Amino acid sequence: IIKDESFPSLDELAALLVKKPEWKLLIAGHTDNVGKETTNMVLSKKRSEAVKAYLSEKGANKERLLVEYYGEMKPIADNDTEEGRQKNRRVEMTIQFE
Repeated sequence: IIKDESFPSLDELAALLVKKPEWKLLIAGHTDNVGKETTNMVLSKKRSEAVKAYLSEKGANKERLLVEYYGEMKPIADNDTEEGRQKNRRVEMTIQFE
């Protein structure tokens, strides 16, 4: 589920990708370390795929939207605190130029 507060940023990104059809976007999903590792891998994939589907629905070329998912393998914060776990539950997007 994409949070409501993410829609304006995603809409802006989709509009940019429509204007720049030669750009690729790497979409990488992540989770915290709560739960099973395999479950977290699936969850991170679903997060990435949800963003890809949303951007595609807004006109971005889905062939240029690349999905990766890492589960709990690449934390950016401490998983021992709720604040840290919240930061680790994320989708990162990187524009790739050719």
